[in-house]
Amino acid sequence: NQKASPPSEQALTSAVAVTVHPGGPVVLKTSVAEFEVLPSGYVQAWLMKDGKRLTLDEPEPGRASSGGYVVSGGKEIRDFALDFDHVKVSEAQGKVGSRGKRVEIIGRSSSEDAAGMERTIAVEVYDDFPNLALTTVAYKNTGTTDFKLDQVVAQRHRLSATLTEPKSPPYRLWSFQGSSREWGEDEVLSLTKNFSRPNLMGGMTPQGLGGGIPIVAFWTATVGEAIGHVETLPLVLSFPVSVAADGRINASMVMDAATTLKPGEAFSTPRSFVAVYTGDFYEPLRLWSSVLQREGWTIPKPTNEDYNISWCSWGYEFDVTPAQMLGTVPKLKELGIKWATLDDRWFENYGD
Repeated sequence: NQKASPPSEQALTSAVAVTVHPGGPVVLKTSVAEFEVLPSGYVQAWLMKDGKRLTLDEPEPGRASSGGYVVSGGKEIRDFALDFDHVKVSEAQGKVGSRGKRVEIIGRSSSEDAAGMERTIAVEVYDDFPNLALTTVAYKNTGTTDFKLDQVVAQRHRLSATLTEPKSPPYRLWSFQGSSREWGEDEVLSLTKNFSRPNLMGGMTPQGLGGGIPIVAFWTATVGEAIGHVETLPLVLSFPVSVAADGRINASMVMDAATTLKPGEAFSTPRSFVAVYTGDFYEPLRLWSSVLQREGWTIPKPTNEDYNISWCSWGYEFDVTPAQMLGTVPKLKELGIKWATLDDRWFENYGD
């Protein structure tokens, strides 16, 4: 008879299964999803439903399917060959949950333009969120000379609706675009063959807008897929989405690094994610919110006053003045309205 493990040890045993295939891929499997780290670094996500493996991911053949790359001196460097003979598998130890698995894979480039550069891909899957994989990519200068890092592209995916709906064109996906770019622009729409949107998050656009929800999501009637980041700060980066000439949808996370790595220095991406699900955009938004709350993002609880009547200064539009605001107060008191909202254009400069 084998001696049973103490309850505390049993509670920490993860149900996430990790399989390392010689030469790749590395597969992280849960009760509802599979995440495959391909030799190119592409993380392909599958939803397990009713005995079927469903996905919108359609990576290009071979290393063209790179899950990310760097731009240095205007040149794209993609050829980071992953070392599947020395994959590090460990227990995940983040705030997202007490059980999970972490996989780390190191890759090196053979390009003369990236001599000495090393890429480490870390993928974490937690039992509490079995349909989501967190990814961090670090680029380290192990050489003897400086390395100019212009831009970093991560969480790159090539999607096709045809994989689940054979009669549909590849681009025919419903989508949620999380950026705040223009007044009145739809954030939920059916994609067209000429669709393209930069999805700048956290930074201002020429129209003076900014912010946004750092998620882009795609779905059909049977399966959905979303990418985004789970940092609790409003980072300035992009999630560009565009339809290619072949009708496939390209989506990724892009950071303008604009830095130089000296020997021994490294650049790490924010923690991004890919998630698979059934339903519309509400599912990944709820999932994202739940993960952020584990990370310490506290959502205030509403009170009765949050539902009270409020008067808004937008009746005076952009050029509202202090005199107009204060002049409205007596009428608000007369009507029993206790709240007044000072709306757009009460500042001197956008961003103030």
